[in-house]
Amino acid sequence: MDNNSLTALFGDDSTAQKSGYVIRAVEVCKVFALGEHETHALRGATLDVRRGEYISIMGPSGSGKTTLFNMIGGLNKPTSGKVYIDQVDIAQLDPYELAWLRCRKVGYVFQSFNLIQVMSCIENVMLPMAFAGLSSEDAHDKARDILALVGLGDRALHKPAEMSGGQQQRVAIARALANSPDIILADEPTGNLDLKTGEEIIELFARLRDQLGVTIITATHDLKMLKRSDRIVWIEDGRITRVTTPDEMKIKIEEIH
Repeated sequence: MDNNSLTALFGDDSTAQKSGYVIRAVEVCKVFALGEHETHALRGATLDVRRGEYISIMGPSGSGKTTLFNMIGGLNKPTSGKVYIDQVDIAQLDPYELAWLRCRKVGYVFQSFNLIQVMSCIENVMLPMAFAGLSSEDAHDKARDILALVGLGDRALHKPAEMSGGQQQRVAIARALANSPDIILADEPTGNLDLKTGEEIIELFARLRDQLGVTIITATHDLKMLKRSDRIVWIEDGRITRVTTPDEMKIKIEEIH
């Protein structure tokens, strides 16, 4: 299947806008088997994510938070249930179609940055564009623009070891934006950062959502992220127990006091 066919599969922007939802997870279950032992990581999780939302997934370790996150990003397939991106059931995609989806529709940001140490910032950002078939010259120009967008226009030629943790995370975010994805998935993006730097990264995500209209989904323990989120999804024991807004959380805290 060529790029034009894949673009048609996921619909153009007008088709996507009509649905209102960029992601729909429906009764998603995931069972991991180790010999005769089974672990039920997700137990019927259902979640709709609107285009341009900033969603935070919260829950204790082992709650299924990361599993749900991976299902949404097409990194794992559900044991049962469905995950749709732009109305396409991603479990039905073949390996090539799934690779195309991950390359062009979804950008990933990880807690440990996962930058290639021997490459400069701009080379790290250009790498996904090479996989997408962009020419070296076009990729170079676009990477410079994206680095400027995240506040690193003057650090393009530096290597990760020459940068702070916050700067490395900005490079990771720039790399996630390389192919103009609809969705950014960020797994504990402030987990390795100090308080001030973590707040700067949270504000950067909010600004990118406002400027680019990208949908941002984070798996996080960071309570600071909640005030910038449109909705907070709480998950326990593999089940989504509630979905709240920052305003609703504020009311609950005030009621307790």
